[in-house]
Amino acid sequence: MKQTTLSGAIPVALAAILLTTGSPADAHSTELPHRRAPVAQNVAAIVPITLTGASATSSSSDVTIVGGAITITAPGEYEITGTLNDGYLKVDTPDPGVVRLILDNASLTNSTNSPLQVADAEAVVVELADGTSNRLSDATRYVYPDPDTDEPNAALFSKVDLTITGNGSLAVRGNANDGIASKDDLVIESGTIVVDAVDDGIRGKDALRVNGGNITVTAGGDGLKSDDTEAPKGAVSITNGTVRVSAGDDAIHGENTLDISAGTVTVTNSREALEALRVTISGGTVDVTASDDAINAVQEGIDEFAVAPNASIVVSGGTVLVNSSIDGFDSNGSVTFSGGISVVNGPISGSPGEGALDSNGPVYFNGGTVFAAGSTSMAVMSVPPTNRQGWAAPRFSANQTANSIVHLVSNGQVLVSYRAPKTFREMVFSSNRVTNGQTYEVYRGGSISGTILGGMSTSGSISGATRVMTVQAGTYSGGLVGWPPPTGGPTTPPPTGAPARGCTAT
Repeated sequence: MKQTTLSGAIPVALAAILLTTGSPADAHSTELPHRRAPVAQNVAAIVPITLTGASATSSSSDVTIVGGAITITAPGEYEITGTLNDGYLKVDTPDPGVVRLILDNASLTNSTNSPLQVADAEAVVVELADGTSNRLSDATRYVYPDPDTDEPNAALFSKVDLTITGNGSLAVRGNANDGIASKDDLVIESGTIVVDAVDDGIRGKDALRVNGGNITVTAGGDGLKSDDTEAPKGAVSITNGTVRVSAGDDAIHGENTLDISAGTVTVTNSREALEALRVTISGGTVDVTASDDAINAVQEGIDEFAVAPNASIVVSGGTVLVNSSIDGFDSNGSVTFSGGISVVNGPISGSPGEGALDSNGPVYFNGGTVFAAGSTSMAVMSVPPTNRQGWAAPRFSANQTANSIVHLVSNGQVLVSYRAPKTFREMVFSSNRVTNGQTYEVYRGGSISGTILGGMSTSGSISGATRVMTVQAGTYSGGLVGWPPPTGGPTTPPPTGAPARGCTAT
């Protein structure tokens, strides 16, 4: 990345903003700070480029046009309008300074390659002009000049830092590989962005930051992704906006970190919904569905049953709703709840090694409200500590069918009610209303009311319900507790039995 300087081709207003908000090169500092897109409106400096179907027109000497090949060769602001039926717009300048592309009802298609590509620049900003609709569609099979060339490989491709901003819309079709990709940082500030890609939807190799906008991604591979293995790169952060993903593999993947602090994240389909070495949710609303593990913290190169020292999932705020076919939360290291509301609907069947909460290391209930249900509620090798926030984990003698209503009750007062969206046998509930060591009653039947999140509510009635068991908070013997044996032994986890230790059927 070149040192940031200001070219005379950039308006004075833009230079002032860049000096106060930080240069694109700042993104490569150790902290990977938040950056906003530079904003400037100097109409006299904007260079028009008009797409005319087979080619384009522009009066600027900084724009080279050869048939359907349009190349911008200097920093500055360029407004692109019209339609390019088969060609590309390329940014290729070694000069210092930002290139700002204003898409104003622009439609670009390329039958052999990428329609919008950045080969070289200090940084590029793509602005979606207010109220406009813009479209990019690439080839189904790329034609490269030689066998050693494999990029560009996305409908919107950049080798440098890329920022997308503006209040217009952008529809991107990645017909061969990715939809939007940057080999450096990719920042989405605003706009309505719809991506449909054969492979990955939106990829920022060094970092991907979503600071706003309304984003919808349909991807055959990963939805949103940052995959540089060198920390602190490989980082995905969502600080605002609305993100909706349907993916064939991971919906949102950060090679090292995935942080969600605000906004709304919805995953309607995925193999694994959220995955990184360290997953942190501190705010916002997260609602994810996965055919495998929904929220996954994994450290490569660690044995299946070993505790990964760097892998973690932390929920300290926000609302997290999980629907998984295998594990709801799955960490090779630790899982920590310290705030917010988390509701997990885990597997309906499977071995004790598959559960609503699955962790090789400790599960900490430090705060917040947590409800998790599944064939196994906690696939853990050690019971969560009892010197922190209380938790109760009743286990029924048989599966409870979908739409069953159950309650955890203390002295006639309902602490939590649950109407099961699918079959389950175990559940665990933690809140500041539960005290470890105390005994609670479990009822089946009655009704549920109030705000219902993922089937859970803190309001319900046991009128007409039947008491089915008592449970001692802080006691659990389901899952893989005590497994594997400390000196080795059989390689198959032990079968689950009838009610877990601390549960008494009545």
